Amino acid sequence: MNDLEDQDLVRRFKHGEDDCFNRIYDKYKVPIYSICYRYTRNGADASELTQDVFIKIYRNLHRFNERAKLFTWIYRITVNACISFKRRERNVHQAPPVVSHGVPLGERIALKKAIDDALQRLPPRQRLTFILRHNLGYSFGEIGSIMGITAGAAKANHHQAVKKMRKSLKDWL
Repeated sequence: MNDLEDQDLVRRFKHGEDDCFNRIYDKYKVPIYSICYRYTRNGADASELTQDVFIKIYRNLHRFNERAKLFTWIYRITVNACISFKRRERNVHQAPPVVSHGVPLGERIALKKAIDDALQRLPPRQRLTFILRHNLGYSFGEIGSIMGITAGAAKANHHQAVKKMRKSLKDWL
């Protein structure tokens, strides 16, 4: 589904075709959940935030300017919801580690915690750039468009994020 299809779905939704929202939901539920999970580091909180984001999208879709990119708009709603959540919730929950054979469980847990902690110490723009690039696979041009910055600024944010992650994780590398 491309931007033209998104615009068509939004237009049709605005004209009363509520089932178009289901297609928007199906397309964007995984990226939104991923962003929420990276912010909360907890599956239940990420699911709740994802649901809250879609409620906001549903309630405000009639205001969306169809000339803009839908994912950019959705992304901003998601990030704002995550930031609000982090302000409200100060205690962060640890998600269960991914099973990996050959590496002791304690070491996997410690590495995951070190990565999560290093990611959380990044400034918000660098953290988001890193997540969009490494977890969601976006190009720097796409990241720039999503974040409302240039591709060069996205590259610079990513470079700084990688540098800081390497420094934070030097004992693991």
